Amino acid sequence: MNRLEQPLKVDQLARHAAMSRRTFIRRFGEETGMPPMRWLTLQRVLAARRLLETSDWSVERIAAASGLGTAANFRISFRRETGSLPSDYRRRHRLAADVRG
Repeated sequence: MNRLEQPLKVDQLARHAAMSRRTFIRRFGEETGMPPMRWLTLQRVLAARRLLETSDWSVERIAAASGLGTAANFRISFRRETGSLPSDYRRRHRLAADVRG
């Protein structure tokens, strides 16, 4: 997951890119079409989706591993981005895999 589980802030990312915060946000938006923290949240949700699809990890463990914090925060972020709860997503994905396999 390459550091997604770690707390990351725009200031840290800008320093790492050797840019001012303002320049980093502007250039990041030009490249990705979205603000850095929105992109980071989407990447974390994508990582969580993969873990829900491929592991039997608890919601708490997936929340920590994907950088979404607590299980409650994970559920909120996941639902906002995918339209479903993590448990429903896992169940649907497993049913689809059973049908295919």
